[in-house]
Amino acid sequence: MRLIPSRARLAGAGLAIAALTIIALAALVLSDLEREAQLHREVIAAQQVKDSLDKVRIQLHELRSAARFGAVTGDAAAFRTIEKQWVALDAELGFLAQRASPERPLPQFDALVRSARLLVVHARSIAEARGGRGAVPAMALAREAERLETEAVEALESSDAAITAHINARTLAQIRVGEGVRTYVAWLLGGSIAVLVGLFAGYRRMQVRERAAQQRIEHLAHYDTVTGLPNRALLTDRLEQEAARARRKSQGFAVLIFDLDGFKSVNDTWGHAAGDRVLSMVGVRARKCMRASDTVGRLGGDEFLAILPETGTAGAVGVADKLRESLSEPYRLGKAVASLSASVGVSLFPDHGDDLETLQRSADAALYRAKRAGKNQTVVALEAARATEPGGARTAA
Repeated sequence: MRLIPSRARLAGAGLAIAALTIIALAALVLSDLEREAQLHREVIAAQQVKDSLDKVRIQLHELRSAARFGAVTGDAAAFRTIEKQWVALDAELGFLAQRASPERPLPQFDALVRSARLLVVHARSIAEARGGRGAVPAMALAREAERLETEAVEALESSDAAITAHINARTLAQIRVGEGVRTYVAWLLGGSIAVLVGLFAGYRRMQVRERAAQQRIEHLAHYDTVTGLPNRALLTDRLEQEAARARRKSQGFAVLIFDLDGFKSVNDTWGHAAGDRVLSMVGVRARKCMRASDTVGRLGGDEFLAILPETGTAGAVGVADKLRESLSEPYRLGKAVASLSASVGVSLFPDHGDDLETLQRSADAALYRAKRAGKNQTVVALEAARATEPGGARTAA
C-alpha cells in the first residue's frame, strides 16, 4: 500500500470534495432562492389585498358623502354616484373574499362586509325616502349611513393593520433569505478558494516528497551507501563525460585506481562493521585530497577510482602520493586503532589508452605491479618511472 497518494488520487480527492461542497451549497442556494420567490409572491398578493382595502375605504367614504349630499339636496347625480360606488364596492368585497384564507384571515372582515352592505342599503334608500316622504326621513337614513360607514372603516382598519403586519413580516423574511444566499455564495467562493489552495499545497508537498524520494532513489543508484562516494555506474558515466570533453579540447586526464593494503585484516580482526567504518573514513580522506573538479568513487570492496581532469603525469603522481600519505594515517575504531597503507596505479588519457576499458585496465595493471613491488607504492602504467620504495624510492612499472 502506498503511503504517498499519487497526483491523480490527490487531484481526484480534491475535485470530489470541491464537487460535494459545490453541490451542497448549490442545493442550499436553490432552496433559498425558491423560498425567496415564494415570499415575493406572498408579498405581492398581500399588497394587492392592501390596495383593495384602500379602494374599499375610498368607496365607503364616497358612498357616505353621496348619501348625505343626496339627502340634503335630492340631486340625481348624487344618487347615480351611489349606484356607481355600490357596484365598485361589491366587486372589491368579492375580491377580498376570494383572497382571504384560513391561513391568512382578515380580522373583522365579516363585520366589514356586513356594515358595508347595510351602508349601501341605506344609501340607495335615500332617493326613495326623499321622493316619497321628504328630506327628514332622507336625513335620518344619511345619518345611519354615516354610522355604518364608521363601523365599516373601523373593521377595515383592523384588516388593514393585519395585512400590513403580514407584508412587513414577509419582507423581512425575504431580506433574511437574501442575506443567507449571499452568505452561501461567500462560503462557496471561500470554500472553492480553500479547496484550490489545499490542492495546490498538497500538490506542492507531494512534489517535494516525490522529488526527495526520486533523489534518494537516484542517490542509491549512483552512490555507494558505505562511503557516500560515486559507485561504479556513476564513475563509468563520469569517465565517458571526461573522455568526450578531453577529445573535444584535445586535453588529457589521469585515472587513479587505488586500494588499501591489509584491509582484509580489519574485517578479520574487528568485523565487517569496523571495515565499513574504515571505508567511510577512506572516502572522507580521499575527497580532501582531490580538487572540486576531480571525481573519486568506490569500485567495490576496498578498491577506489579517481578521475583527474586536465592532469599530466607529474600532477597525477603528486595527487597519488598525497592520497597515500593521507590513507596511511591511523584509523581509530573505538578503543582499537587500525594502521593501513594504500597502493595506487596511474594511467593517462590518451597515453595509456584512448578508450575507457583500456585506460582502466592500464591503471589496474599498474596497481597490480605496485602491490607486487611491496605495496604502499605509486606506479604509472607502462612508463619507466621510478616507483616509490617503502622508504620513499621509486621503481619501474
